[in-house]
Amino acid sequence: MAHQNTDVQTQSPSLNSPIENVDRPVRVLYIMGAGRSGSTLLDSVLANHPDAVGGGELVNLHSAGWSSNEVCACGKLGTECDFWTRVRSAWQRRVPDATVASYIALQKRFEFPHWFGLIQFARLARQRFFPSLAFKTYLRQTEALYQAMAEVSGRSIVVDSSKTPIRAAVLSRIQGLDLRLIHLVRDARAVAWSRRKSLAADQAAGVQTTIKPRPSWYSAGYWALINLLSMMVRLLSGSRSLRMRYEDFVTEPKRELERLGVLCDLDFTSTTNALLHGDPIRVEHPIAGNRMRMGGSVRLKPDWEWRDRLPNREQAICWLCAGWMLWLFGYSRNCNTAVADNVPMQPANAPRPI
Repeated sequence: MAHQNTDVQTQSPSLNSPIENVDRPVRVLYIMGAGRSGSTLLDSVLANHPDAVGGGELVNLHSAGWSSNEVCACGKLGTECDFWTRVRSAWQRRVPDATVASYIALQKRFEFPHWFGLIQFARLARQRFFPSLAFKTYLRQTEALYQAMAEVSGRSIVVDSSKTPIRAAVLSRIQGLDLRLIHLVRDARAVAWSRRKSLAADQAAGVQTTIKPRPSWYSAGYWALINLLSMMVRLLSGSRSLRMRYEDFVTEPKRELERLGVLCDLDFTSTTNALLHGDPIRVEHPIAGNRMRMGGSVRLKPDWEWRDRLPNREQAICWLCAGWMLWLFGYSRNCNTAVADNVPMQPANAPRPI
């Protein structure tokens, strides 16, 4: 018999009583880090709190959900989902001069990465001291999106698993948001193994476009760069933040959710109990993200497949490209001793991730 979980949402955000006016800052729990690190799983768990609503990868909402007909986790197109339709109306009511196309144009200028995001970071650095009218408009329209989600869902906290450190840097500039940053990391070898797999486009399954495999050296370099930029954002943004490893989260969810609770000022006790009992966590309306969101619910299940399937040569390449950062995060070069099925991946002499 399944155990009762009081945090499991029993009603869709689109059916909740809306908040007509969001006067206090909307709290945003932003998950950043490299792709294939478990952000969709963490998004679903955090959004399981009754005061939170999960948006998935909101960075792609306008370009995919409202333009390219990305499928929502509820099974409907982003343009047909009742929740996202109401969010779009609330967003455009708050910023009547905005259109989906004009917002995407601003994203291309300030957020969508070119040259691995370095150009965008340079632009953001300049905007810090000499903000342009276009940048101020972009901040105002982005803030309005989170306010619209809070209004429509009736919840005061929005979970955004867009992952990109560029977006985290943008959100840190918006005074109307109460930003909490979660830097999620996973062993680069696990990320490389996941990115070696190809996926055919399957809109109903949540795969919008064909995903081509990437070589291990490319994935390890990408992993190191994204995590380096995430560390910089944590250091410079001034926002409350922590770093959490996927391996620790799936093996010690109680401890890690307690850490997240302190960061987010939330009590995840009921969610923790549900995870420990193996209960499914309901997924509602995340847009974009891992295809696991399309299953209607997720369970906490550690994934160590890469340890047996990723060839030793590829593991060595990953360590060569990103070993210094893996060591910094507390990972061991010998993957067989780094993780046991029920033991956190934490060498005894390694510093505790913060």
